[in-house]
Amino acid sequence: MSCWERLGIEPTDDQNIIRSAYRARLPDVHPERDPEGFQALRSAYEDALREARGETVGEQPPLPGASASEQAVQQFVELLQDAGRRFRPEAWQDYCRVLDQLPLDVLESVDGSLRQILLSNGPLSHRCVNLLTERMAWANRLMQLPFEEAEPLDQLLQRIAEPDPFDLASLSDWPIVAQVENLWYVRTLEHLFRNRPLQEFRGWCSLHLCLPMPADPDYYPRLYRQCTLAGVALGDALDHYQALHAETPDDLDIQYLLALQKQHHDQDALDLWIPLWREREMPEAAAWLLAWSAHHSPERLPLLILAFNRSQSELGHQHPLDAYQLADGEPAQTPQTLARWQRAAITELPPLARTFVAWQMGDSEWPFLAELLGVADTPLTQLYRQAWLLQRGDDADLEPLLNLEAGDHPLDAVLVQGLQHHARQQRQWLRESPALLALQQVLHTPGAPLPQALLDNTVARAQVLRTLRRLHWHDDATLQRLGEVFAPLPNNWLPPSLLLQLRLQRSGHRLPPPPDDPQGRWHWQRQTLLLLGLLEQPEAWLEHLEPTLATLPTDAEHPAHEARAQLLASATTPRRWLLNLDENDPLQGLIAAGQFSPQVLIDSTRLPSVARLDACAQQYGQELAHDPFGQMLLDALLHHDPDLPQEERNQALQRLLAFTCPGVWFEPFREGLVKGRPQNLAQSICTDNGLVFATMEAIFDAMRELLGSARPHLPGTRLLRKLQKAKDANATPTAVRLAITLLLSRCERLLPEHAPTTWRSQWRMWRLGGRLNRVNFTLQTLGLVGVALPLTFLADKLSSSLAMAVLGGAFLILVTCLLRRLHDMSRGVGTLMMLLLGSFLLPYMLLVLFFWPGDPLPNRYGPPGGKATNATLDLQARLRRLNGVEG
Repeated sequence: MSCWERLGIEPTDDQNIIRSAYRARLPDVHPERDPEGFQALRSAYEDALREARGETVGEQPPLPGASASEQAVQQFVELLQDAGRRFRPEAWQDYCRVLDQLPLDVLESVDGSLRQILLSNGPLSHRCVNLLTERMAWANRLMQLPFEEAEPLDQLLQRIAEPDPFDLASLSDWPIVAQVENLWYVRTLEHLFRNRPLQEFRGWCSLHLCLPMPADPDYYPRLYRQCTLAGVALGDALDHYQALHAETPDDLDIQYLLALQKQHHDQDALDLWIPLWREREMPEAAAWLLAWSAHHSPERLPLLILAFNRSQSELGHQHPLDAYQLADGEPAQTPQTLARWQRAAITELPPLARTFVAWQMGDSEWPFLAELLGVADTPLTQLYRQAWLLQRGDDADLEPLLNLEAGDHPLDAVLVQGLQHHARQQRQWLRESPALLALQQVLHTPGAPLPQALLDNTVARAQVLRTLRRLHWHDDATLQRLGEVFAPLPNNWLPPSLLLQLRLQRSGHRLPPPPDDPQGRWHWQRQTLLLLGLLEQPEAWLEHLEPTLATLPTDAEHPAHEARAQLLASATTPRRWLLNLDENDPLQGLIAAGQFSPQVLIDSTRLPSVARLDACAQQYGQELAHDPFGQMLLDALLHHDPDLPQEERNQALQRLLAFTCPGVWFEPFREGLVKGRPQNLAQSICTDNGLVFATMEAIFDAMRELLGSARPHLPGTRLLRKLQKAKDANATPTAVRLAITLLLSRCERLLPEHAPTTWRSQWRMWRLGGRLNRVNFTLQTLGLVGVALPLTFLADKLSSSLAMAVLGGAFLILVTCLLRRLHDMSRGVGTLMMLLLGSFLLPYMLLVLFFWPGDPLPNRYGPPGGKATNATLDLQARLRRLNGVEG
């Protein structure tokens, strides 16, 4: 058979076709299974190449038996087929010495055969193959080979660059099948561990196989490490690491591997994970401790999440105040910590821990503070207190945390270490932050304005406001300076703690300075938190605090003492107490100033101030937008109210002018509101917009009385009762109810202040400016007649002129009674003259004064007479009582 027939091609001079045919036939003749066939194919390949180069096989001198190249290839095949020699380096070195004895042309001829045998062979020792590749210098000859030969050779060189998993010479006594299976399994494990996801490694280890394992003792430590890191539980690995840990208890690497193996065997490794976190901060230690805490100590889980948070960068001294890079230096929570809060939120936790997690996720902190104030003082609650002080405390509150000692619980050491780390960060931030340093410089420089970067919407301003939210006591001079520099900002932007102290200072009160010792500071902070909760979220705060309010200790010099006393004395629900706040009281006025939602203002038992109504119009404009007529009335009344600052009045005017409507009636109507002389709306317009025509008529009449002239006049009692009835009706739109509330509030402010009317004061007939009710008018008139008539008869017997003098005196006294009676009906001297003149024509006209009821509300002549309790009622309470509504 010729070489062309063996290759299966026609004779050709193209060496590429010859090589392709050889590669195509090569898989059919494996050198280990069919060495004779392989040798015949190789000889045909070499003969075909010679003929393609113009050489003839017959020109070579005949060789007796096998050629030197064939013998070299045959020896290599025998080496690979010998189970006792194929993994021994010395056997490969002997073969390399055989190659050294071959001529260069013979060595060149066996080069391709050796490469093909290696590439087509099964698992081999990398150490042994490296001996052959170095002898043949294949790494240096890659560029001389065709690409289709160089590529697989390069891949082979890369594979054998990796060391053998163990000493493969230890397999020399095994059969070849066992050798191949073992090496294939071990190298598969190595490949999966290094190049594939670890779950594939675990899946491979979980396969039920019966394979011999190598006897090399140096291999198993690496196998134990791979299985441990991949999450495979091995009993031998656990025993191995326990023995190593007993020998070297301070070796953290051994602790880590032993902790992982214990974790895989579901054994408790708390004593191992804690030092791994404290000394190396291993992420796996944090994850394991969090999982352990969730099951065994859930009350410490939130503190553990906070202790594991690590984020800090440069403070940004090199950046200007308006640079956004300043945000990088502020202590914050990492995305990993935020994800941990999310998982903790769906975990079953005690109330204190649950409310702390909710606060860290952005909810209100007041439920957590209510729980913190109500629990007993234990080492755990002290840790929660310190965790709160990290974000809300002052610089002085961080020092005790740095000296805090850990409790008896195993996790307390980790918690204290983490909280102290945050305390150092926070202290550095409070002392070196560029934004805070700029604020301190302004405060210590009299008259210096705040930098524009701290007034604009910048990161620096946000940092300053967040810092001012901390519970820090300011002296009077600093408070006054803070009020000056932050005057351009709206009050609702200022933090509650600063706003509380500013309002107390303006009302003549102040917070006492906190003590220096930690327990005294916490006592001061608890009292201040009681006030801050009433300012920020009063209703929810009181509901949470209700079980512990009676036992909460307060000092007499702290404003919280008075607030607590009022709350305990009220004996009502928190909402009713809030609706009954007296804005004239300094402390209650501070709380009421922050309560300006529409429903609170409408349901309040006292008429709110114009400032609260203006805040409601600004903050809840979108909620009131469905009732444009009510909004227009409210803005018009705010614009004309003299007790509102001019800037707010101008804003109300701008809002009023912003309303538009295509109807021809709208412009005159809006112009009338701007001028304070509103025009009545047609009944059809009121009906189309869901308004009660009678209510709108009453509102317009009252506005004309109050705003129609330079000197406002109080509307009549009947009109005020209509307005109050419309305000209390749920069918009235919310914005209209707020407008009526402002009308009534303006009327209450216009009511003159008088001393309470008593029976004795009504019998002082010489006081012509007072009021006289029907009962006293009747008694005084009858008494005057009963005294004047006998005296007149007696005086007439003495002298007629004396009798006339007595009658004249009695008439003057009667006139004073008539005048004071008319004052009780909100009438004056003009009505008296009309009655006196009319009595000549209708003598019985004056009898109407005995039956006509007086004005039940205070007027310019004084309050109404009657029960003493009525004197303590405000306008709304009086109107509701007149309308038959209590409360």
